[in-house]
Amino acid sequence: METLCVRVWSVVHKSDDFHIFSVEPIGPDKYKYDLKITCKGHLFGINGVIAGVQLQLFGHWVMHAKFGRQFNLHGWAPWVDSYLGISYFLRHCLGFVSEERVDLIVDTFGMDTFEVLSNNPEKVVTLLGAEEAEVLLGAWVLARTSSELTTLFAGHDVTSEQMKSLFNAFGGTVRSVIEGNPYRLLEVQGFNLLTADAVAQTMGIPLSDPRRFEGAVLWVLQESTQSGHLFVQGIELVPTLKKLVSNVPGLDTFNEVGLIEGMSKAVRDLADRKSVYLNKSAVYLPKFYHFEKDAANQLSKFLTPLNLSIDPQSFLKEYSDLNAITLSEAQKEAVINLVGSRVLVLTGLPGTGKTTVLRTIVSLFQRTGVSFALMAPTGIAAKRLSAVTGHPAATIHRTFRFNGEAWEFNGDNKFSIGAVVLDESSMIDQELFFRVLDALVEGTILVLVGDDAQLPSVGPGNVLRELIKCPVIPTVRLTQIFRQAQGSEIVLNSHRINKGEPISAGSLDSDFSFISMTDEDKIADLVVRMATKLKSRDANFQVLSPKYDGTVGVNNLNNLLREALNPASSEKKEHSVGTLKFREGDRLMVIRNDYELGVYNGDMGKLIEVRREVLWVRIHGVGESGLDVMVEIPKKDVMTKLRLAYAISAHKSQGSEFDVVILPMVKDYGRMLQRKVFYTALTRAKKKAWVIGDSYAIQKAIGNDQVTLRNTGLSDAILESVKSSEVEKGLDNESS
Repeated sequence: METLCVRVWSVVHKSDDFHIFSVEPIGPDKYKYDLKITCKGHLFGINGVIAGVQLQLFGHWVMHAKFGRQFNLHGWAPWVDSYLGISYFLRHCLGFVSEERVDLIVDTFGMDTFEVLSNNPEKVVTLLGAEEAEVLLGAWVLARTSSELTTLFAGHDVTSEQMKSLFNAFGGTVRSVIEGNPYRLLEVQGFNLLTADAVAQTMGIPLSDPRRFEGAVLWVLQESTQSGHLFVQGIELVPTLKKLVSNVPGLDTFNEVGLIEGMSKAVRDLADRKSVYLNKSAVYLPKFYHFEKDAANQLSKFLTPLNLSIDPQSFLKEYSDLNAITLSEAQKEAVINLVGSRVLVLTGLPGTGKTTVLRTIVSLFQRTGVSFALMAPTGIAAKRLSAVTGHPAATIHRTFRFNGEAWEFNGDNKFSIGAVVLDESSMIDQELFFRVLDALVEGTILVLVGDDAQLPSVGPGNVLRELIKCPVIPTVRLTQIFRQAQGSEIVLNSHRINKGEPISAGSLDSDFSFISMTDEDKIADLVVRMATKLKSRDANFQVLSPKYDGTVGVNNLNNLLREALNPASSEKKEHSVGTLKFREGDRLMVIRNDYELGVYNGDMGKLIEVRREVLWVRIHGVGESGLDVMVEIPKKDVMTKLRLAYAISAHKSQGSEFDVVILPMVKDYGRMLQRKVFYTALTRAKKKAWVIGDSYAIQKAIGNDQVTLRNTGLSDAILESVKSSEVEKGLDNESS
């Protein structure tokens, strides 16, 4: 690795912390180099650079086929040789924009300015005052630490986002923390044991070092959260580790001798420094322990009597007469329970009347003067909730104003409302449930509505099922299929699937039709022909698939459907990144939340225009208004934020509804032939479901209800918290 001391000549391109810029070498070795050098790489930790800024750069030379010799950055460090250099760095790299105050700093500390910022910050406080000094010192610590990290990780595949996460976790001491124990990298999500091993070895730490066991424990816990678990049982740590190691090429295995003892000691050491938490035999990462435990403690405070000033029987009769409907006994029970309790969980399969109860509850709140907010986990689900209730609804993130880093409404700034209704609750993971409870005032009425037969949340946890399982949570399960739904084969088949029973093949005239085919190429061709016909009718339809790869997987179907529904032409611009290609007119899905743009994972849209730096996308029905919005997606973000959506996975469809669903089902789906996957996909259809494929695949899916059980303990934590509260009340009563 080579070191250059440079002055920036000009900035050619900037995207976040990635820069392409030209420099002139300065310092004693400047005559060894060309007069102007093109540099390319990440300058993590500073606002950016402009002409005149001085830096020390670390990297290596490459030969670009078009632009010739360039310097690829591995890292950077603050470096100046003049007062002007210091002034430029403070103003343009740290963003301390007051020229007058910068001059005061430079005049006071001179060429020792950087030394004072690092080692005598109290002098800066005395000079500037606490408020201004805090801003400057915070920016300096981030910049200095970032430059240290880029040097520390030179040669390792560590991104600027990962370095930012490390800084957020360990602050300005991050370098000393990692140098003291590189396996603490695994305390931060996004790192794996292979990277930690590589960093450790560059520091001369052998793979036999006992601290590697600590990294192994943390790695197992991090990976387990990807499967929805909140914890791992201590006895499962070693078997899980062996399975993970076998799936990572190039990762050194662990010696069987002393493995169990090493892992056990590592758990104790990690627990001592609170890098893991123990609950009996369960081992948690700290944040998931707190998300579960704190949510349980907060929810237990909501479990208090509610005495709405209304006679529920009279209200129900009046509501039924006014709307000319007949409520089932279970539907009535839900409303009656809510009149007397602040928490209600409502669940049921399609056709059992959850929407009717939702409307009834909203009417109850209006009648009793209770202010309420309607929320859902995704924008599409919120839009649907608004449509069925006739009242505004929004995502949980939007309601509690999450900006990507912090929640505006939280434990210190409560969201004041009389009642909250959460729809599609099966999609709510443990962290999101904690955020809801953390933001609400104690005593808020809380209604959770969802179908526990659907797939669980993408994130760790199993909130809806844990709440239903908990005996102290008032829960009503709707089971009666209403007359208007009894003629729907979609509804009836969804109930059959949930029971593990064979489905009806339906007919062309019914709302469910099964077309028996086994040749996957022919199935894919039929899907394309059907989609083409539906598009010509301007139908609201969606192709779903349980799996991404394969002939009738999401990826291949997207390519086939795009060429049929939006073929290439000289009038349509395209943008390619990696294996992805986007064409003007394409149907797209957002796969990652962008809180600045106000678009969320699962939002659907259309690519309107490919521009020089951005894709101009119309997102359908977002926000409280439910209107389409136009957003600019930077090309640099396309890989992480957008995918084609002519076909989407069953998981991605959760929370959405379409008039028509086309669903292939083939043997090749393998382990994705699961009851909950099939059920979730089918129940996205409102008016017509076409299932095309192999009857054997359907039978296998219906028979496979062995969805991996998630390690979650919310129900037990709620019971424990309720019991603890009762003991405390008993002690208070005795003392009084």
